[in-house]
Amino acid sequence: MRIKIFWQKNCPRCPEAKNVGKQLEKEAEVQYFDVDSVDGLAEASYYDIVSTPSTVALDDNDNEIKIWRGNAPPMEEIRKEVKI
Repeated sequence: MRIKIFWQKNCPRCPEAKNVGKQLEKEAEVQYFDVDSVDGLAEASYYDIVSTPSTVALDDNDNEIKIWRGNAPPMEEIRKEVKI
């Protein structure tokens, strides 16, 4: 299970998304992508991410399970969707 969190420095909702990611690190691999960086923007474009924060949940084979765009989903919702 992998969680990808896309964030931006001046995003008012991004700290909340990053906090949820920190909590999930005990249960899943969590990666953070700053969309203001070249690598972060490239990864975001792959998933059609155009707003922050956005969260992508992937299974062990890197198949998309769910994408939340433009908001920070509650940890309970992520756990329910990805069955952590």
